[in-house]
Order: sequence, then structure tokens, then C-alpha cells
Amino acid sequence: MENAEQAGWGGGNGDEKHMFPCSSCGADLTFKPGADRLECEYCGHVQQIAAPVRDGGGDDDGGGGGGGTVEIKEYDFKTALRDMAQRPASELIPGGSTVRCDSCGAETVISGQSDHCAFCGSPVVVAVEQSAAVLVPESLLSFKLDKRQAKEEYEKWVRKLWFAPNDVKKKAKAQGMDGVYLPYWTYDSDTTTNYLGQRGEYYYVTETYTDSEGKTKTRRVRKTRWYPPRPGRVEVTFDDVLICASESLPRTILRALEPWDLHELKPYDPGFLSGFLCERYKVDLESGFKLAEKRMEPEIRSAIESDIGGDTQRILVMNVNHDNVTFKHLLLPVWISSFRYKQKAYRFVVNARTGEVQGERPYSWIKITLAVLLGVAIIAVIVYFSQQQ
Repeated sequence: MENAEQAGWGGGNGDEKHMFPCSSCGADLTFKPGADRLECEYCGHVQQIAAPVRDGGGDDDGGGGGGGTVEIKEYDFKTALRDMAQRPASELIPGGSTVRCDSCGAETVISGQSDHCAFCGSPVVVAVEQSAAVLVPESLLSFKLDKRQAKEEYEKWVRKLWFAPNDVKKKAKAQGMDGVYLPYWTYDSDTTTNYLGQRGEYYYVTETYTDSEGKTKTRRVRKTRWYPPRPGRVEVTFDDVLICASESLPRTILRALEPWDLHELKPYDPGFLSGFLCERYKVDLESGFKLAEKRMEPEIRSAIESDIGGDTQRILVMNVNHDNVTFKHLLLPVWISSFRYKQKAYRFVVNARTGEVQGERPYSWIKITLAVLLGVAIIAVIVYFSQQQ
């Protein structure tokens, strides 16, 4: 395990936008989505960034490729909690300052004049003191979709919104899009779970009943025979359990953007961030692991139920132990668009690798009411003709 400084630990909470000068003409270089290089829009100068890498912590789907691949490191969880170095956020951006959005609370580290909040569209006006730090990312997935492609996917999604107010699509389309790198953790863990559970087996009996017309009829009824509780143990290994370390977007939206092609991770290089925002994480390493444990639980429960057997199961006691826990800190790219409708902000997010779109939307209760009334009318007509027959 490398020490904190060697691992590149440091950073701060907030976002930062990186720009790089062209060595030929001095203008700002911008990252070219899908090409993994920086380009100058004025003189055409091209600067390559980094080679692809391999994830050193688990199964590989065939990512990497090409010569000179570099293995992505995973760090021991307990050692990191003990030895994390802290550095001020200002060290990451010389002369940078931190601002906070009054509307949604997102913090952004900027080196120039703020424009608007990428997460809700509000002006970013409140200056806050620099915060102390945590870990900087060592890998990322670069932008594959450019703004035009992302906007096309976004507008397709908006057009498919059911029961949205008539003017929502016009308001949503009028807004721009921001490219943002979101912070993520991945966790690996070897779990051993001791449990106490019961196995249930179905059986059927015939029951007699009287229907609404007074006639006596029979029916088969399913019942469950439960066996005495018994102890057991299951072992489940987890690789790259993904947890977003941002609190600026709803977690349900972030989960819906998955899956991510983590086998294509590349080593962190500031050049990938040129022209984009980068949010610093607000969910720390330890809190992220607690969220990861919740994501692991359904798979552990499924393994226990399979071990118990039978037709149905009851888990009475479940004690999970984690061993060989490691983690990575990485950045994943999204395009974000937001608009305000009736004093409320609605966010839409595009996975900048796959084009998957997820978001929030208002509903038109008039349209919903009309649809319900129409459905009731259709049912009434069907019932009427059924009775006539």
C-alpha cells in the first residue's frame, strides 16, 4: 500500500473546471469526446492524453487493448481510513475559489467567474471558505458522446414524456447542457455471512365455499409448511460495487444510468477534464462503503435463500463479515441539463458513454385526470356490453 502522498491523495469538496493552453498559439485546448485527445479550435494543434488501463481488481470484460496498458490500483480500505492525507482544495487549482449554489447547495471550485449551477441552473453567487480534503481520483472514463449527440438523446427522451404539461418540452429544449465528471467509489469485498433461517414448502388443500349466488363450490388453496430454523453460512465475493459520491443528483437517477463500462477505465489525467466541470465528492470513503453494503445485501440474501432451499424462506438472523475490502476512486462523465418550471428545478442526466437518459419531470394533473376518466369510461362500456350479452 502506497502512502497518502504517493497515492495522490488530496482534494476538496466542490467542482472544478480545468482549461489547458495550446503550446502553439496559447488558446484554450478542449477535450475531444470519443478521441481521447486535446484539440485547439484555433490552430488545430493536437495533444494526446493517456493510454488505456486495466482494472487490477477483478474480472475484465476485454477492456484496455493496445500496447502499453497500465493496471489500475485498488487500495486497502482500512489502511486508507487510517492514513489519509489532507490538503487544502486551493492546491488543486492555483488561485481557485469555492462557490455554493443557493438553490441546491452544490459547491464548485472555480478559477474564473462563475456562470450558473450545472445541477439546477441557478446563478452561483455565494463564496465559501476552502474546505480540507480527501482523495483525488486515479482513474476515469472519458466523454464518448459530445454535446450535440447528448442533446439529441436528451431531446428524444423529452419527446417521449407522457402526461407532461404542454410547455415543458419547449422549456426543457431551450436549456443548454453541461459536461460534468461525477465522483464515484468502487468497493471489492469477500463476505462471509452466518445466518439462521427457515425453509418453507408449499402444499395444497381443497376447500369448500359458497359463492355470491349461494352455490357450493370447491377450490384448491396453497399453504406453506414451515420447518424448524437452522443455522448456515454463505460466502459471496463482490467486485466493483459502484457508489456515486455526489449528493447533487437523486440516487435513483444515478442508479438508472448504469451500467458503466468500467473495463475501459483510463488513468487520471487533467487533460481529460479540459472544458468540463469536475465535482468533488461529498460522500466520503467510509460513508460510501455503508451505501455499498446496502447494495450488496440483496445478493447476500439471495445466496442465503438458495442455501436454505425449499419453495420459500425466512431469514431470522443475518450477520455479515467483510474481508479483503479494497476501493478505487474514479470519475464518470455525464451531460446535465436543468430547467425551472413553476419555481422548481428539474434535472436531466445523460450517460456520456452510452447515451442513457434519466431525469425528473413535472406532471400535468389535467392530462392524468382526463386519462383516468377515459379509462373509467372504457371499462364502463365493456361492462355494459358484457351484461347485455
